[in-house]
Amino acid sequence: MMASMTSTRSTIAARPLALAAVVVSGALLAVQSRMNGAISEHTSQPLIAALWSFASGLVVLCLAVLFVPSVRRGVAGIGRALRERRLAWWQCLGGVVGGTLVAVQAWSVPLIGVTIFSVAVVGGQTLSALAVDRFGLGPVGVQTVTGLRVVAALVAVAGVVVSATGRGGGELHLLPALATFAVGIGLAVQQALNGRVSVANGSPMATTWQNFLVGTITLVVVSIVSVARNGTDDWSIPHDVPLWALPGGLLGIVFIALTAWGVRVTGVLVFGLLSIAGQLLAALVLDLASSRDLVGPQLIVGLAITLLAAVAAGVGPMITARRSRQGRVAGNRSP
Repeated sequence: MMASMTSTRSTIAARPLALAAVVVSGALLAVQSRMNGAISEHTSQPLIAALWSFASGLVVLCLAVLFVPSVRRGVAGIGRALRERRLAWWQCLGGVVGGTLVAVQAWSVPLIGVTIFSVAVVGGQTLSALAVDRFGLGPVGVQTVTGLRVVAALVAVAGVVVSATGRGGGELHLLPALATFAVGIGLAVQQALNGRVSVANGSPMATTWQNFLVGTITLVVVSIVSVARNGTDDWSIPHDVPLWALPGGLLGIVFIALTAWGVRVTGVLVFGLLSIAGQLLAALVLDLASSRDLVGPQLIVGLAITLLAAVAAGVGPMITARRSRQGRVAGNRSP
């Protein structure tokens, strides 16, 4: 009894810090987008930025596998789950989406800015989450898709369309916005697959290592094909790339660590809403700081629409669960 009370008190005490950590984790995604976009601008090769981000993160995670026993056991657990058929091979391909996301990120951010990129990702993710829940791709299985969530997803798409014309050149910036939206659709699938891998091995960091490994392999294969088709361009990172743009891969690892800790304290719903808010607001600040030409009235409206849609999509399951509990209570009280 005393142990339970102590655990509850420690959770309550940690909640303010966890809430701040969740907002920071969302902001880190926006900062990572700016970093990879800067490398892409200096190299004119988005694949270089994506490869650097994933490969540098993979090196750090490989060191964790070597020197941290819990991560090493988690990696071994992935192999064991595959052998025992508790995990299908295709459920380990979430890193393909991650590698594609970073490549599109490096290409599109210099063209459309961090804010439109973030809005498009959130919009695609909100829409795709409907199918992910409907078909039970995540570790919790099939979930009910409510009318409110369907409306929220459609509103999110509208927010992306409005934001894509936020710089006054709608047609010019529609292609990178659509590509980002498509990757956002894949992001919800990636998160669902990662959830299954984490359940199978018991270590979020091992799942992160597996994602970085698959993502790096994907980017290496794409880079080889690119070189074969377009010739041998210089794939080195120029000396004039700012140092602040280099640790993008490390931010991805920090994001995973904050996610693993914060979601246990705040819950999935609060985590999702606050991380989206942190990502969109940080993206807006970054674009305002770098160039006010990136931000127009339509972009602000599109951001607000997308944020509203994300909130509605998150609140929908909570309302459904509350009504279900009330129904069960009423049923138990009836004679």
